[in-house]
Order: sequence, then C-alpha cells, then structure tokens
Amino acid sequence: MLSRRTAFFALIAALVTAAVYLPALGNGFVDWDDYVYLYESEGLRLTGLQFLKWAFTSIVHSNWHPLTIITYGVEYELWGFDPFGYHLVNVLLHAANTFLVFVLASQLFVLAFQKSSDAHLLREKAVLAGAFMAAIVFGLHPQHVESVAWVSELKDVLSAFFFLLSVLLYIRYAKGEGRRAYFYALSFISFSLALLSKPMAITLPIALLILDFYPLGRAHGLMGLKKAVIEKLPFLALIPVVALVTVWAQGGDRAIAPLMVSPISERIDIAIRGFAFYLKKLFFPADLVPFYVRPLAGEFYNPGFFLSLFALSSIGAASVVLRRRALSAAYLYYLITLLPVIGLVQVSDMAAADRYSYLPSLGPVLFLSGVAALFVSRSHRRLVLLAAVFIPAALVMAFLTVKQIYVWKDSVSLWTQQIKVYPTMIQAYAKRAKAYEKAGIFDKAAEDYTGIINKAPADLQLLLLKRAEVYVKAGNNRMAIRDYDLVIGLDERNGAAYSGKGAVLFQVGDLSGAISSFQKVLEIRPGNPAALFNLGIAYSTAGESEKGIELIREAARLGLPAASDYLGSDVPTP
Repeated sequence: MLSRRTAFFALIAALVTAAVYLPALGNGFVDWDDYVYLYESEGLRLTGLQFLKWAFTSIVHSNWHPLTIITYGVEYELWGFDPFGYHLVNVLLHAANTFLVFVLASQLFVLAFQKSSDAHLLREKAVLAGAFMAAIVFGLHPQHVESVAWVSELKDVLSAFFFLLSVLLYIRYAKGEGRRAYFYALSFISFSLALLSKPMAITLPIALLILDFYPLGRAHGLMGLKKAVIEKLPFLALIPVVALVTVWAQGGDRAIAPLMVSPISERIDIAIRGFAFYLKKLFFPADLVPFYVRPLAGEFYNPGFFLSLFALSSIGAASVVLRRRALSAAYLYYLITLLPVIGLVQVSDMAAADRYSYLPSLGPVLFLSGVAALFVSRSHRRLVLLAAVFIPAALVMAFLTVKQIYVWKDSVSLWTQQIKVYPTMIQAYAKRAKAYEKAGIFDKAAEDYTGIINKAPADLQLLLLKRAEVYVKAGNNRMAIRDYDLVIGLDERNGAAYSGKGAVLFQVGDLSGAISSFQKVLEIRPGNPAALFNLGIAYSTAGESEKGIELIREAARLGLPAASDYLGSDVPTP
C-alpha cells in the first residue's frame, strides 16, 4: 500500500504535469496521422460487437493496436470530432503516468538503499525528493510533448500506463507480499493491455528481468536467474506473437523498408546514432521536430557515428569498471526498451522520433534521480541545495514544454517547426502548403508550392497543378491559367491541366476557350464522363443547347451523378 506522503507527493507531481499541459487542450488535430486514425477510419462509426470485431481484426495505418482503437471509439462516441476531448484523455493519461513514475521511483530507491552500503542513510525525505525529481522530469520534459500533445500518440501514453502498472504490480509480487499469485496475474494482464495499446511494450519482460538483477536481487547465481526466467515465460510467450503480428501489419502495408533499400550497415549506423541521439535530447532538448531525417548516403559512418559509439561505449565501460549495478541496470533498460524502434527494423524514412523516448528515458532519469536521493540523504542542507538547482531547471523544462505544445497546435505550426530545423525538406513545405490551403490562407500556400517548384522536383507537373488549384481558390485566375499552360508545355497530353484550364476559362466567360480545352480532354480521355459533362455545360451556356444536352445525356448514361442531377427526370435509361 502507498503511504500517505507518497500518494500526496505523487498527486502533486501529476497535478503540476497536468497544469503545464493545459495549453494542449486548445490544440486541434494535425494533418499527420490524426485524420487517418479518426476521419478516415470508417470503423469508428460502427457500434457494439461490429466495432469490437473491427478493432481486433483491422490494421489501421500499418499498426495493430486494438485497445488504442477501442479508446478512440469511446472518445468518438463522447466528443465526435472535437479535438478537446482527445487531448484531454492524452493529458490525463500522461498525468497518471507521472503519478506511477513517482510511485515506481520511490519503491526502487527504497530497495536500492536497503541493498547498498548506504542503508543507514535511508531517509523518507531523500526518497521522496528523488522520486519527485524523477516524476517532474518525466512529466515536464519537452521531449515527451510529442507523445502527449499529438492525438495519434494516444497509443504511447496508454501503453505506458499499463507498462508502468505492470512493473509496479510485479514488484509487489516479487517482494513476497500477500496474494502473490493475484499480483502476478494482474501484472500479466497489464502487460497484455500494454501490448494491445502499442507493440513497443514488448520489452517489458526483459525490463522485469533487469529489476530481478537490480534492485530486487532475485536473479543472482544460476539458480536465481533460472527461476527468474521461468516465471517470465507467460510474459515471454507473448513476444513472438506480437512481433509477428507487428511485422505482418507493417510489412503488409510496406511500412518496413527491405534490405535492398536500407542495408544492414546503414541500419547499424542509424541505431548507434539513435541511442546517443535520445540521450543528447534528454539533456539538451532543442530543435525538437516530428520528423528527424535519415542521414544521406555519404553521411554514414562519419565522425558523428564514431562519437556516438564512443559515448555509448564509455557509459557501458563505466558501469562495468565502477561495478555500479544501478548504472548497469539503468543503462541496460535504456538500451533494451529502445531496441524495437532504434532502426534495425527500418520503418519509414525517419532516423528517430521523440515519442520513442517516452519510456526508455526512465532509465537515465531514475538513475540520476537516485543519485540525487543519495546525495540529499546525508544532510538537510543538501536537500536545500538540490531544491535550489532543480526548481529553476524544472521551470525551464515547463517553459520549453509549453513552447513545444504550441508547435503541435495545428498543421501550420507543426510543419513550420519542421522547416525551421530542416529548411531543405520538400515534404514539409508540401504539408504546410496543404495546411495553409485547408485554412484558407491561399497566398501562403502558393508561396510554399512556389518554393518547392523552384527546386525542380521530379513531380513538377503535379505541384504546378496543385498551385494552380490554390490560385483558383484565391480567385487569381490569371496565375492559375499560367500554371496550367506550364503543365501543358511539359506534357501536351496532361488531361488534368486541360480540364482545370477549361474550368477557369468557363468561369471568366471565355466559352470558346473552355470548349477547346474540354475537347482536348476528350481527345486524351475518350468517353470520359466528367469531360463530356463539362463540355456539354459549356456548349449549353454558349447557346448550343442541343449539342450540350446530348453530351450531358451521354455522361449520365456513363453513370456520372452530376449529369443525372442536371437532367433531372429527363434521363434516358442506360
């Protein structure tokens, strides 16, 4: 059972975290997975057993995480497409996770003190101070904003909740407290729920083995290790099942890059850099973006790689040479929990993602907080000194976190931050242009498309067409026609360009020009219903009603709803 003081300070840490994240409640959805999970998921509209069947049998955006989908379903029933409710759930889950981190830290610190030569220094104030430090760093660190302020990362905070709960229940079981079988079963159930939320929780059984090694001290000697492994068998049995389902889900949707695209040598480079990258961002959380770009072909195994390798090796060597089991356990936990997402199995073009550090960061955070607890246990004056250093640091973290929350406010702010850090990333400009267009800021959308077009990309024609559409929406017909003509100059058989140009010419009253453009579309796409309908409307407007109606009737016979609606009941049966 929790002591009153532990529960009180854990609650304070959770409330502070929730307060800092209040700005997230005013954020909207972003055009990066949010619409895929919500607007484009027809299954969310299902109810009852049909919905549950869909949640457990469907692959959504290359992922199988039915509990996350079920949670989205509940949110949809409560709030529809109001982003407030979705952000509220994420913030509450993150606050709950902060509470659990405090409880976990306090229990681990007590165990660590009891098994060390410093047991005589064990003081409740020191334990609470260290646990509060760990919880606040976890709750307020700006690197965790992506997991909380991004609606699509519900799976991260939800899975982490059950992951942490499973660890706490396992500790109750391992400490030999009453109803051991009960706590073991609850720990296993929590682990299963974590996996159903996000497969990254697959590393939890290994994390429990690390706890058996230190600070529980249950895995010493061959017999102790054997016993510890055997009791994890039910947990371990779920790993291959979830791994196979995940590989099938992402591989079937081509989310996993084949070896011919991403060789082993490149993956090792990305993995080594990744382990060091997350540590760097933990201590220096600057330039946080949603998409960290992979190194270019000539950038592999450069000084950055060897510096990362040296840093990682140094930490590992220090834990061995100094014989500090706490450092070894924390470092091993960090490496193991990052392993599924470190890049050895390459998903997309990302080199890293802030969300991947949500749980792995607990390794270094708990270790450093434990060191702080040991430091302040020796005198009250040291506790005052720690507070004098940590409180300003916490305020800085809170400031940076609020700043990062506003990055996730909408698609424009999100991709503006991406462009700020990666100014040559064409995809970011394209996404921001789309966001500007959706927001009705057409001049800014056109500027972003122009910036991309000036880089002469491979899909130049498509981008010119998109910019032309933006000009049309902005009422700049002259510039729209210019872009359509540019596309036609590149490809005389681009039907979309002639169709768009014809629509603009029709709007400005140039009926002969519109008719000529629509005729060109039919030359390229004979029998195209939309082209027939457009040409028919143009002829009818130009006074050639008989010719126009015949074309519209042909479009209706080919099944174009707009043509049928135009003709009303006077539609010949096909």
